[in-house]
Amino acid sequence: MTREKTGALVILLFSVAYGLLATKIPLSFLSEQEVFTARTMPYALAVAGIVLSLAIIILPTVDPEGKASLGEATKGMDWSTAILLVVLMLVFGLIMKWLGFILSSILFLLCGFRILGETRIRLMLFSAIPLVLALWCIMSLLLGVYIAPGEIFYQLGVL
Repeated sequence: MTREKTGALVILLFSVAYGLLATKIPLSFLSEQEVFTARTMPYALAVAGIVLSLAIIILPTVDPEGKASLGEATKGMDWSTAILLVVLMLVFGLIMKWLGFILSSILFLLCGFRILGETRIRLMLFSAIPLVLALWCIMSLLLGVYIAPGEIFYQLGVL
């Protein structure tokens, strides 16, 4: 079995499981009568995944001999940068509750810029701070989404 068909088989199994789990999404009495419910999009995604993965499994491979192996295809990629960015995202998720959205997002962007090779601190600051403040304004002021300021401000007595 080729790599594509193996991947399609994994996606097929995932889509079937996703579709089955979508049947367990609770619906209120009133929403059960509606056409578009909370289950509609999961069902559509599951069906799309099943149809596409079956098409990949059933249809013949275009060029079975000319495909590069996984090692050849990923040779030369900067894995250390990718791993550092994944670790940074995990740390961002962990510190967001304590530092709040604004501080943790600014730190996340500054560290991300540094990992990606940027060394100009002014450019990093003038990029990160306005972007985070603009996102906070859009979410809090325009969309009305409450964003907790962070536990550290309560513990320091600032709030």
